[in-house]
Amino acid sequence: MRKFIWGDWESTDLERDENVALLACVRVQGEVMKTIIFHEHTTSYSPSHQYIVFFLKKYIEKIESMPNYDLDDELMEFYVSLAATTNLSAGAAGMCYKTYTLDKDQYTKVVLNEEQMMISQGTTGLQTWEASLRLADFFVEHPDIVRGQKVVELGAGCGLAGFACAAVGAAHVLSTDCSTAVLKLLEANRLKMRLHVAGLLRKAPNMVDPAFKDNVQVAELDWEHTDECAKLSDSADVVIGADITYDPTIVPVLVGALKEMVATSQQVAYITATIRNQETFDLFLQLVGKYSSICNAVHVYESGVLVKSVMDLSETKMTTLCHPNPMADIRLVLITRK
Repeated sequence: MRKFIWGDWESTDLERDENVALLACVRVQGEVMKTIIFHEHTTSYSPSHQYIVFFLKKYIEKIESMPNYDLDDELMEFYVSLAATTNLSAGAAGMCYKTYTLDKDQYTKVVLNEEQMMISQGTTGLQTWEASLRLADFFVEHPDIVRGQKVVELGAGCGLAGFACAAVGAAHVLSTDCSTAVLKLLEANRLKMRLHVAGLLRKAPNMVDPAFKDNVQVAELDWEHTDECAKLSDSADVVIGADITYDPTIVPVLVGALKEMVATSQQVAYITATIRNQETFDLFLQLVGKYSSICNAVHVYESGVLVKSVMDLSETKMTTLCHPNPMADIRLVLITRK
């Protein structure tokens, strides 16, 4: 639905020789219902009803702004019925599927079941956050970083960044978290993705890497257990994490885990952070190492053990996954050994 072409309202319906914008003509309205609302993917992995209502509302409003318009009966009946039975308030509770498209052809997708509420079952890890979108998009745009590599994701949540790494060619992805509720959802999403990829392979085996189906695993990891973190070092060419630096009480534990996992100069950690509290982010940087220099708007930090750089992703154009939140202040921190 997000890929629907909202801007092309100048073309007219040449097939019927009607002076009506193509996207507003009744024939195309019927195709929208058939190929978007009732598409096999939409019905199998339904987004929230609230999202569908807002999509149709915007589409109908656009049609009604055109001269000589007419509305398809099926579209209007479906919209009125769904809107009447859907809670349209912000932050409505409940699970729904979200589909993240990783290529412009809309073929490679990550499909995740997520909670609509920000906090549910005592955790924020049941929905995908902006920093995870940014991290996933970063690897989609730079697939060579993880292609053929072993990836460990910290605080995986719903798992988007890890699944994106798997989709672009990571040899193996271990998605970790410590919340029971999150691990349960993460494993369910892993199994659902296996079925989804298996279906794609049956339909078009040349379009998807067969390894994508089986190269993601889920495991519990508590950062306080540094011995367990150290054991994972051999399984981690690349360590990733999104929005895991927001709590100052766990930042020292996180840095301790990173020091155990990033054991050589060949290993790199990629951590994205939404800057909600500058002091908390600064604490994370200070614990990893002290400030050294600035070069080409990329901040470089060094310590006796780790070297890190900080990139501002706030202005980065995301071309694949989604339209970014313009208010989000996102940083990407790269960490490795000296």
